[in-house]
Amino acid sequence: MQDRIRSLKVVWVGMVAGTVAYTGVVYFLMSAAVVDVGAFGPEVMNLVGGVVILQLVASLMLRRRMLAAIPDGVPAEERVGRYATVSIVALALLEAGGLFVITFALVSGAATWVLAGGGASVVLMLIARPSAEELGG
Repeated sequence: MQDRIRSLKVVWVGMVAGTVAYTGVVYFLMSAAVVDVGAFGPEVMNLVGGVVILQLVASLMLRRRMLAAIPDGVPAEERVGRYATVSIVALALLEAGGLFVITFALVSGAATWVLAGGGASVVLMLIARPSAEELGG
């Protein structure tokens, strides 16, 4: 069981690191004026950012509900498998929201949203870190 949790933590680290790297690269490209930006106005970015922030919070709530739905009576191996599925789905939703905001911010030229989207995604993925204690073992 510990090996599967360790493997799940490797996936988690990869997802967090990928989001941090993408945030850094996009922010650098925008700061250095390497890319041509500004296709959309700031009001569009505010709308997109607001919707994605709601999606990120909803992802954490969905994760909690999915974890609570894992029955207590299932064998340990099946329980770990279900936990891994829940964790990966929730982390993917959290990562996707952040990457969407970062990409849309790049197109709209809103550097602040690059940091906000990447930062929110990373913080929420840190909160959703897989652990054996959370699984109950």
